[in-house]
Amino acid sequence: MGKRCFPRVAVLGEGEEAERWASALGDLAEICPLPPQLTGEIDALVLTRGACDPFARAKEALQAEVAVLYAAPFLLSPWQAGALNDLSRRQGRLLRFVEPFQYQPAFAFLRRLLEGGEPLWRPLYLRMLCLAQPDGAARIDELAIQELAICGALLDDEPRSVTATASRRNGTGDVCAVFLVLHYNAGPLVQCTISLAEATSGRQLVAATPDHTLIMDELGPIASLRIVGGEHEPVGGEFTGAASGRGRGEKLFASPEHDAVAQEAKRFLRAVTEDDRSAANGERWERVAALWWAARQSMNMEGPAVLPVQTFKPAITEPPSLRVIEGGGHTAQTARSRPSLTVVNR
Repeated sequence: MGKRCFPRVAVLGEGEEAERWASALGDLAEICPLPPQLTGEIDALVLTRGACDPFARAKEALQAEVAVLYAAPFLLSPWQAGALNDLSRRQGRLLRFVEPFQYQPAFAFLRRLLEGGEPLWRPLYLRMLCLAQPDGAARIDELAIQELAICGALLDDEPRSVTATASRRNGTGDVCAVFLVLHYNAGPLVQCTISLAEATSGRQLVAATPDHTLIMDELGPIASLRIVGGEHEPVGGEFTGAASGRGRGEKLFASPEHDAVAQEAKRFLRAVTEDDRSAANGERWERVAALWWAARQSMNMEGPAVLPVQTFKPAITEPPSLRVIEGGGHTAQTARSRPSLTVVNR
């Protein structure tokens, strides 16, 4: 029997989170130190929290035709996210941004109910809540980006505009709470509240349909998914119904334990081994980055403002270079003086 070949993977990051990723990858890959030259030395690079300049590292890896799993905090600007997405397509190498919410069985079940051209239930509106403690490692930008990514993965559509307002923490002036409203041309209204000044942490998503209300809840102690209203039995798979004791028309569904890091690692390595780029999600995260950029611009104004997302989605993937052409030449008038400079492209 021949020796089994594992993909060679480098994990770049520091701290407990980097160790967790290395452990999850260890049984399925050959963990290697980051080589000075990426080309031909490794098959994939995993960027985790603590990695220095993860954008530059991801760009360098994709240019060397190395697959990238971006598990570092997503704080990329729209042009950075677009640059990585375009580079991934040009080089034919997988780029995946980690989406831990995808591995919650409640989310997968909810998406099947709402997605596609003919979903089982069409949402009228979505209300999302994200609570976090102020002393944690998360930043308001990270929390907001994650909520927007959840919304993007669930609805698979691009909002027409976003309205954003922010509250400020007393004394420091730092933003600690954000309220977002997303408008879709032919979709539901989405309201999202993110707070970084809470005594507890958790998430809740409420999807209202004409006959049902679906609640994906990390705050409740009983179940991660509740369906309220209507007489139809829900279409299920991973869930086991439990008696709610809360009255007729409400169904509770317990969610089994899941390890998002382990499942994401398996999915990424399987795609690398099989050269399967269907797991790439750079386009969604490029849209998310543009949407959050527009929301931040709205918060910088005197009051809430509606800003079309398309206005802020960049048409380029790199910051334009500054090209300067010397003009004037050597004439009697310009002799012994520096020629004038004309900016062609800023």
